[in-house]
Amino acid sequence: MNQRKTYLLCIVFFTLLFTALVLLGSYLLSIGSKQFAVAAFLFAFAAIFGQIASLALYLRLKAKMQYMQMQAQDNQGTPHV
Repeated sequence: MNQRKTYLLCIVFFTLLFTALVLLGSYLLSIGSKQFAVAAFLFAFAAIFGQIASLALYLRLKAKMQYMQMQAQDNQGTPHV
C-alpha cells in the first residue's frame, strides 16, 4: 500500500473513531455515567487531532507529488549539455 492510500485510510479511520466516541459519550451521559462520558469525549477530541495530522500529511504528500511532476515536465523540455 502506498503512502497516499495509507493517509486516506487514516483520515477515514479517525473520522469513524471520532463519530463512534461521540456516540459512546452521548450514550454514557444519558445513562448517568458522567466520568466515562467525559473520557469518551476527550478521546474523541484526540481523534480530531489524529484526523488533522493525517490530512496534513496527505496534503504535504500531494504537494510534493505535484512539485516532482512539474520538475519532471521541466526537465523533459530542457536538453542536457
